[in-house]
Amino acid sequence: MKMRMKKTAAAAAATACAALLVAAGSGSAFAQGSRTPAGCSTAALKVALHPDGNQAGVGNFGEDLVFTNTSHQTCTVYGYPGLGLLNAKHGTLPIKVVWGSTYFVHDPGRHTVTLRPGQSAWADLAWNAPYGVKSVKPSYLEVTPPNQRTHVTLRFAPGAIDDSALHVTALTAGPLPRG
Repeated sequence: MKMRMKKTAAAAAATACAALLVAAGSGSAFAQGSRTPAGCSTAALKVALHPDGNQAGVGNFGEDLVFTNTSHQTCTVYGYPGLGLLNAKHGTLPIKVVWGSTYFVHDPGRHTVTLRPGQSAWADLAWNAPYGVKSVKPSYLEVTPPNQRTHVTLRFAPGAIDDSALHVTALTAGPLPRG
């Protein structure tokens, strides 16, 4: 009887291990041990400046930054994108990134945005026209999705940016209301 119980326990353990291996290899987009979708990887997102998102007012300019889930899995984004500026030769330019409200939009604050395949998250990106002596003239924008280590590079030639500063809101489920 003792031998049979050991074999049954061993068989049950083997079945449980096999089930875990199948689940682990299934490519599930859910975080381990939860029903919450995993964070969106850079590879799962198309990052773009929205073509109709241009903003201007009293020496301030901005555009909508859009992150679209191009994968076949639901995933999440949380927080603020990382940003960098590059010159025409892809050399790094000095930049100060300010997370929070912009001249055009109130910051929604950090919160989880769940993106099904094809859905987008939005952030407002803004900067000031030069009025002082310190400015940079970028040709490209590096964008790193929240909680990721790799970035995408976008063509970005807004002219000169004062104080080498970009302001950006947290990501949200749709375009933020202006004003």
